[in-house]
Amino acid sequence: MKPDRWRQVRDVLHEAMQMDEAERSAFLDSQCASDPSLRVELNELLAAKGEVGSTFLEDPAIAHVVQTDTSDSSSILPAGTKLGPYIVQSLIGAGGMGEVYHARDGSLKRDVAIKVLPTSFSRDPDRLRRFQLEAEAAAALNHPNILSIYHIGQQDGSPYIVTELLQGETLREQLRKGPMRLREALDDAIEIARGLGAAHDAGIIHRDLKPENIFIIKGGRVKILDFGLAKLCQTRSGADSPTVTAHPTSPGHVLGTVGYMSPEQVRGEPADVRSDIFAAGAVLYEMLTGKPAFRKATSAETMSAILNEDPPPVSQAALNLPPGLQKIVNRCLAKNPEQRFQHASDVAFALEATSDSGSGTISAVQQPSSKKWLWVATSAAILSVAAALILFWNRPGGVPIVESVTQLTDDGVPKMGLVVTDGSRIYFTEGATGSWKIAQVSVAGGETSIIPARLDDSQVVGIAPDGSSLLVHSGESNLQLWSLPLPSGEPRQLEGITAWVPDYLPDGRLVFTQDEGLYVAERDGSNIRKLLAVPNGADCLAASRDRTIVFRTWGALSSYFEVAANWQGFREIMKGTADAALSCPFWTPDGKYLIYRIVHPGRQDVWAVPAKSGFFQRNEHATQLTNGPLSYDFAVPGRDGKRIFALGKKPRGELVRYDSKTQQFVPFLGGISAIDL
Repeated sequence: MKPDRWRQVRDVLHEAMQMDEAERSAFLDSQCASDPSLRVELNELLAAKGEVGSTFLEDPAIAHVVQTDTSDSSSILPAGTKLGPYIVQSLIGAGGMGEVYHARDGSLKRDVAIKVLPTSFSRDPDRLRRFQLEAEAAAALNHPNILSIYHIGQQDGSPYIVTELLQGETLREQLRKGPMRLREALDDAIEIARGLGAAHDAGIIHRDLKPENIFIIKGGRVKILDFGLAKLCQTRSGADSPTVTAHPTSPGHVLGTVGYMSPEQVRGEPADVRSDIFAAGAVLYEMLTGKPAFRKATSAETMSAILNEDPPPVSQAALNLPPGLQKIVNRCLAKNPEQRFQHASDVAFALEATSDSGSGTISAVQQPSSKKWLWVATSAAILSVAAALILFWNRPGGVPIVESVTQLTDDGVPKMGLVVTDGSRIYFTEGATGSWKIAQVSVAGGETSIIPARLDDSQVVGIAPDGSSLLVHSGESNLQLWSLPLPSGEPRQLEGITAWVPDYLPDGRLVFTQDEGLYVAERDGSNIRKLLAVPNGADCLAASRDRTIVFRTWGALSSYFEVAANWQGFREIMKGTADAALSCPFWTPDGKYLIYRIVHPGRQDVWAVPAKSGFFQRNEHATQLTNGPLSYDFAVPGRDGKRIFALGKKPRGELVRYDSKTQQFVPFLGGISAIDL
């Protein structure tokens, strides 16, 4: 919408927003009698926004698209106006919470977008609070899928926010052309889920997610805009985690946009991260079908549909959908928040698994590289068994199952050894033998980064319960234990402790095996004392929250032993076989399942066994969670109890021949997968 047209629309729009639907219709008839096109534009804005109990109404043009007339006369602030170091170039668009300008940062020599709250609006405490809340919420977030904020200031009593300047279009503008292509819709939905996940991890919910607040940058990246209705789930403190304070919504006060509000928002109940997940499901539905999930003739009917009706299946409007996509949409749009995905990262995991499911309409099969040597395995990839150990803890006969497997890294760097997590990051060892380094990646996947350790050839073997430090070894054959602070710091040697895989007791003390004994020490490694003798020795152990300790020993065969709670003895609870050795065990966070691997010749699979009396001795109660095609190393439960993180690898042989002219190995017979030539 051009600035001069917006000036004409704005006053009528604001008055219409304050009326009920019957009064509004008569008012618009009188105001638009001589300009039918004005009535059409107003109807479209009011229908698209459908907002109840909020003045946070924005025209799609506010979404930072460099597309407007640059003449000075049409701008509320003329070109050349200075706001601090920023020089206004032109008006981009305007809406119920202010005007947005294209400006130039004179200090850093870059183009920016400036959102200014008009002076008349700044006299309204509620509007001013909303504007300040949007600024604070946005400033607390730093993610590639969230609009970046640079500065907050005031000019002549009018507050303003300076953000990055985006070029592209809103998702709403894209959807006006019809439903999106499947591949494009999935890619954009994954980025939306990742952005929401980052906001949720920071304690912030959006509460007004809709196509108008989602921006598609030229080149394809998605940005979530306007956290103006955001509510802080919890405050955070610390030097690098700003505290954001939000005024609570009054009970029974409806806040959001009709058509994308969750049932709990419609009822005026408190919203949480699952409300954003409902809105994301409604947006995904519209991306796939081109139609709103809940659009009726009036706002009241739309809200009734949100509370009582299910939208038509997406398969009726979109053909050739991959298996499971309808299930993802349904789960996002569940009326009961408990039945939805519980975190936006779980939505991203599920969509990624669907995207990689092998459907020709979704993704092409990647061909093996022709440059790999025979017997070179694909790089080990940190995998998450996502959204998905459905553990029917209290139901007879219930067993955990794996719903999906998601690859989190793809950087070509070999990974090895133990994986640990603090709930938001995953820590692991990577690199070639003899030059191991400790690396990290988000639980949502992405680029990895090295943690400086000042230790040669270091590897992860544990993590403190509060995530403040890692337990590491230095040197391939040196089991001396070190404590490495996170995110960085000087490592400290835990004198006198040489343990392979230690663990922590519920009270924070360190428990470990060495010298054919079971030992306990304070967290800092002091006050070491022996609990009991282990005649055959042990190499790794796991302590549950009720202090039950299981450790592995090696004799002719591998075995698991359980330590009594009074430290007076232990008993064998499981024995491996000649062709199925037992790996290091790990407890789920609630202590109800023991996760371990069985090592077969050529592969390793993940198993789970319930921690109930006598069950360990009855192998029919153990459940195999994985069965190829990947082989897994060190499968460790996540702190949410729903995921398992592991190193996965899939060896592949390739037929090659040596070319004496180029002195290179090249594919032979098309590089078919083969071994034992």
